[in-house]
Amino acid sequence: MKHVYLLFLACMLSMGAYAQQVIKGTVRDSLTKAPIPGATIRVVNGSGGVTANDKGEFELRVPANAQLRISSIGFESVLIPATAVMRPIMLTTAAQMLQMPVVIGYGTRQRTAVTTSISSIDSRKLAPENNIVSDVGKALQGRIPGVFVASTSGAPGSTPNIQIRGVQSARAQDANPLIVIDGLVMEGPGISLSSINPQDIETIDVLKDAASAAIYGARGSSGVIIITTKKGKHGQKPYFSVNAYTGFNNVPTTRRMLNSSEYASAFNDSRNNRITDIDAQLANPGSLTPVQISQLQNERNRLSSQVADLKMADRSTDWIDRVKNHNAPLNNIQASMSGGGEKSTYYMSLGRYAETGAIGTGRFERYTAKIDVSQQVNNWLRLMGNINLTQSVSKDNSYPLVSAFNARPDTPEEPVRNADGSLGYYIGQQNHPLGEMMENRNKNRTQTWFGNLAAELKLHKNLQFRSAFAANKYNTFNRDYQSPLGYLGKFQNGYLKTGGSDNFNYNFDSYFTYTNRWNKLGLTGTAGYTFYSIENNGWGYDLNGFPRVDVITGGAAGSAYGSTGAIGSLNGNSLETSEAYFGRLSFDWDNKYMLGASLRTDGSSKLRKDNRYSWFPSVSAGWDLAQEGFMQDQKLFQFLKLRSSYGISGNIRAVANFATQHLMQATSNLGEPALRARDQVGNPNIRWEETKQFDAGIDIGMFNNRVTLTADYYNKSTTGLLSIRNIPWEFGAQSLPFNIGDIRNKGFDLELAVSSARNALVSWKVETNLNFNRNEIIALSDSVLSYGTFIFGGPQSQARVGQSVGSVQVYNSLGVDPNTGDMIYEDRNKDGKWDAKDYIFVPIALPKFTGGTTLSAGYKGVSVEALFSYVVGTKIYDYYEQSLRNYDLDWFGVMPNKFDVVNKRWRKPGDVTDVPRAVAGPHGAGKTADWNYRPSTQFIYDASYLRLRNLTVAYMLPKRLLDMATITRCKVYVAAQNLFTITKYIGFDPEAASNSGIVSSNLPNPRSMVLGVDLSF
Repeated sequence: MKHVYLLFLACMLSMGAYAQQVIKGTVRDSLTKAPIPGATIRVVNGSGGVTANDKGEFELRVPANAQLRISSIGFESVLIPATAVMRPIMLTTAAQMLQMPVVIGYGTRQRTAVTTSISSIDSRKLAPENNIVSDVGKALQGRIPGVFVASTSGAPGSTPNIQIRGVQSARAQDANPLIVIDGLVMEGPGISLSSINPQDIETIDVLKDAASAAIYGARGSSGVIIITTKKGKHGQKPYFSVNAYTGFNNVPTTRRMLNSSEYASAFNDSRNNRITDIDAQLANPGSLTPVQISQLQNERNRLSSQVADLKMADRSTDWIDRVKNHNAPLNNIQASMSGGGEKSTYYMSLGRYAETGAIGTGRFERYTAKIDVSQQVNNWLRLMGNINLTQSVSKDNSYPLVSAFNARPDTPEEPVRNADGSLGYYIGQQNHPLGEMMENRNKNRTQTWFGNLAAELKLHKNLQFRSAFAANKYNTFNRDYQSPLGYLGKFQNGYLKTGGSDNFNYNFDSYFTYTNRWNKLGLTGTAGYTFYSIENNGWGYDLNGFPRVDVITGGAAGSAYGSTGAIGSLNGNSLETSEAYFGRLSFDWDNKYMLGASLRTDGSSKLRKDNRYSWFPSVSAGWDLAQEGFMQDQKLFQFLKLRSSYGISGNIRAVANFATQHLMQATSNLGEPALRARDQVGNPNIRWEETKQFDAGIDIGMFNNRVTLTADYYNKSTTGLLSIRNIPWEFGAQSLPFNIGDIRNKGFDLELAVSSARNALVSWKVETNLNFNRNEIIALSDSVLSYGTFIFGGPQSQARVGQSVGSVQVYNSLGVDPNTGDMIYEDRNKDGKWDAKDYIFVPIALPKFTGGTTLSAGYKGVSVEALFSYVVGTKIYDYYEQSLRNYDLDWFGVMPNKFDVVNKRWRKPGDVTDVPRAVAGPHGAGKTADWNYRPSTQFIYDASYLRLRNLTVAYMLPKRLLDMATITRCKVYVAAQNLFTITKYIGFDPEAASNSGIVSSNLPNPRSMVLGVDLSF
């Protein structure tokens, strides 16, 4: 009997061994054919699972006839039989990442269960070859519907403006969204996305509707950008990677200034036209007084003398071209190592980015370092921590673009030097464009460290507790030294302005998460507390009176202090503390019907006690029709979810630290310290802005998820817009902060992706997105309020009921009178005068449509990706053009040069043109010197554009070559950014305008070309 039992046991073991099999395979990207390290391979309805190594390889023991699910962040999951792993498993890019977790604020959730409007991109979209940028905000451009990104300046290290579903604030500076990095709320002056290396980012999740952003309460109404940085993976051997590129920037320009002969023609025409006007008046003096006649005669003699004295040298210099750096160096290198064991993970990186200004002088350089570790201490405690270090330096910045506009074309190539070595002048006191780039030494250094420590406790199989302390230390040092030998320091015998800040922000979050499922009912609940502290300290001083000796830069050489009026603006400190309690519940029934709700109460030290706290609720629901029984037999839809949400969120950023208080300002009187009332007094009744938003959307996956579609309609209204209200001087000040009105944004988001089959010989993908938005001021306590920056002599950026924010207040131009050559403006009230009563409001700052399209394709290791971004329905007010239409001598004693568009100017009666005549002195119906260049619609241009934002061509070296060098992967690539732009705008760059839509001193964005390599081993 014993022998029979042993025989039976041996047979069973042999059958078990037969029922198990060891499979080996490789996971690769279907587009680039590159291995996907860290891909997860799990047995369906089983407990087995492994992670692919650095070569994308895996080995797994599975039961016979097993099904495997292969997944990785950013790719569509695939379900295959275990017998199909004999060949490489190809994963395709997931546009919607339906199976991937989404960060929703104080937690994560599978995208299939999300009932709010959240868009995401992963690290592959942020790869250096796809984004030749210093700021990760620029990498979002054209990639996420409803997120409008504009690089308003091409200066090295500049940060873009970001708007999520329009503008919800009455002031342009308050319109940017909230940034959260690994749980750290990045708030305070100077905080920007340039503080982080884009290559350290794993995913970016954008919370677009109020229901998703309401969990951030009083800080979320402008939308929330949640950044999750890279971390190591369990069970992964050390994985080392290096990505580096080198190249150059240059600025393509489409504008030209007048050459010497054209300049002389415009100069003489402007004087002779005015002389003709004077002669006509003197020939029929009518009611002119003797004094007026004498003044006209003197003016005529002065203009005649200017014409006679104009001596143009026989040379013409294109000063726009001369101040450009045609091959400005651009370099980037990033090295990282990651890995992990059964209970620990690690990730560390070092990076350096550097670019030189493509116009003028200047260099931006950034060094970054990051360490991230985690440790599973035991089965109930996990500890995590990371720290990010960044140092950015911008120095020797000088952007003499405006001087290049103004300079006479016959100005010598070399600046004039006086006997004492100081810069001189060729004509009048006009700065030499190249001279402005000399004798100035400035440096702006920013040091940032931020990170967090967190502990996760498993209190029960269904209950977790997480506590995290996240902090940010942000220090700046700014020094601007202007030598007494240079233009800018000449009249003060040189000056040194030194300043900086020492800021420390932190937030402490603690919350419980409960998850459970009872048959078909699923529940997830979150409840917690958060505390913020934002401390800002500024310092600075001015010195002047330096010896006229070269290479003197130290403050010890200064002999006098600067203006005492600068003390208040350079030195100060503030502290904001706030706290919040929040809770969130999510239910689902059979993974088909979903319901979510959240509630948060916020309080801030910025506000008085009566207004300090407020509630921010939200509710959302979803229905996955594809899970219904009547949908099971169809093959078209793999995913079909309807969702809707409503929520309330706020904007505390618009409230200044001392807006509720009456403060005095330091000054001096008769050499003694004194105090005086500020221009602005406090308002104890102000509160934060509050946004209510409704959202309805649909998510679709068709044809085995080869076609995915997300569409959203939203309608959001913001109340309590915070701005400045003018008050009579009798109150002892000029203005006070005030909740002044309401604003509404409504529109559509659309995101569509179509891809090739998973194992296609030529893999391809088309992704496109667009946003349609309408912005309107609903109510104001005052008829008009300011939106953007005041520009003396230019249009005023205003907001008015019935208009969108960012409108400009200008005259309505009716063109050029063909008989006189002067401008015609609409006299709206028919009183024969042209004043503020005749202004019209023209919306310019906000586009009607924005979006982007990404085209990608791959074949046998060769991949191509092109990103097009577009903006439709936006306008620009060109203050450059307006200011250069002045033909009078400027305060340097020189007539500034003009854009060559003035060659189309009116010259004789009967000419039909849109450019008025050249004339100096009073003219036109208003008889004013600025008549032909008053702020008007003649300087408003259509700024719609289509831009090839990025183009990358890459080649993945074959595996057989890499194995010889023990290299896991090697990709070489060439990439270009801003390769071409299609637009009607005649200026330099339709994107480089301020957030109020006015071009005043904006540098155009450069075109970049790089060659790079991406190595892993």
